[in-house]
Amino acid sequence: MKTECFTREELEKLAYVLKAVAHPNRLKIICLLSKNGEMSVSDICDRMGCSQALISHHLTDMQAKGILSIRREGRNAFYRMVSDHITEAMRCMMKCMK
Repeated sequence: MKTECFTREELEKLAYVLKAVAHPNRLKIICLLSKNGEMSVSDICDRMGCSQALISHHLTDMQAKGILSIRREGRNAFYRMVSDHITEAMRCMMKCMK
């Protein structure tokens, strides 16, 4: 297997994204959105059994870091994954741990 070297900038970007998702609630949100596509904040809260304030904090941070996109419809906010790259990386990491 060929080992790739990464530039300093690439490593910093990778660390930035890993820090952004390095929490079990954030990983669960990613799983929910990957499986269901777009979801409202209240739907995510219901599925996770967490407060809206906590979920909104996680969603806002991941959206600010470019992991999620947001669509507003009246008073409701709907989130979706920007791409499936994060989910693919999660699957790869799980395979490495077996």
